[in-house]
Amino acid sequence: METVQDIANFAGVSTATVSRVLNKSEAVSPETVAKVNEAIKELKYERKALKRKRTDLFGIIVPDITNPFFAELLDVIEREAFFHGRCVLFFNSRHNTKQEKLYLNECLNHEVDGVFLIPTCMDEAYLNEIKKYKFPTIMLTRSTEIIPSVSVDHAEGGKLVAEHLISIGHTKIGYVGPINHQEDKLTGFSSVLEEKKEPIRREFMFDCCASPEKSELKQFIQSLVDKDGQPKVSAINCTNDVTAEKVQNILYSLNINVPEQIAVIGFDNSLTAKTLDMTSISQPMREIAHLGFEQMLECIKEAEKQKTYPPKVLLPRLVLRNSVLKH
Repeated sequence: METVQDIANFAGVSTATVSRVLNKSEAVSPETVAKVNEAIKELKYERKALKRKRTDLFGIIVPDITNPFFAELLDVIEREAFFHGRCVLFFNSRHNTKQEKLYLNECLNHEVDGVFLIPTCMDEAYLNEIKKYKFPTIMLTRSTEIIPSVSVDHAEGGKLVAEHLISIGHTKIGYVGPINHQEDKLTGFSSVLEEKKEPIRREFMFDCCASPEKSELKQFIQSLVDKDGQPKVSAINCTNDVTAEKVQNILYSLNINVPEQIAVIGFDNSLTAKTLDMTSISQPMREIAHLGFEQMLECIKEAEKQKTYPPKVLLPRLVLRNSVLKH
């Protein structure tokens, strides 16, 4: 039975290049594609044979291993893999889509049985590109119908934040996180504020990725304080716990007390939130990992049928701690 390595040797290219050609990647020159296809023809390579070869390896790609939430999720998935008699190859994409694609190709090179992906980008065109890789890919923590996914309802999480803050008297609320039509946390959060006739003001919003630069974030936080040192907002909603920690530290550096002057709320209920006694939205991490593995095993079993799977969406939970007070 011929393998990807045999094709690479015959064509005089790397196994990663063969994998890219097999998955119709545009990052390979026409001349190289022709060489690889000729090798496939000469060796009478059948890709289906490779698919039946089980390696008991899974890849997992996370965007930021320094974020405690992703570190915890990786630990839970590794435990789930061990329970099923499998091993995990770990990759850290650092919120970089090019690096993420490189690691997907590395997973092909290692002939993994499947990949668990926490994506850096939710753009539809990008997700369709990932779908072309032709091996089972399960997206975790984000929801899509393009590839199988297991996530928490981020919009519902945003609603829980807004409903809680409004119920205890907060009406002028800041937001730190991505601002785009794909950000479900913000969509849910904003919908409740608008319903309560307290829409969030644009000047109270800071558009950033999951890990904002401290200098830019500090400049924004300073803009939320008037010339007399009085806060313009009574609470700040953050896209994750790591960002919430940065916001809280900056507020302390400006002599703004948390939660007495400005409340801070995070998302993920990670070790960061627990350590800092911070109110946060909890994601059922163990259930996400367990359902993700069940979905992966089913995808492998039914690979030849090319089935589609609806997204699995779990409910979030608000965990109250001492970073938020009644206003």
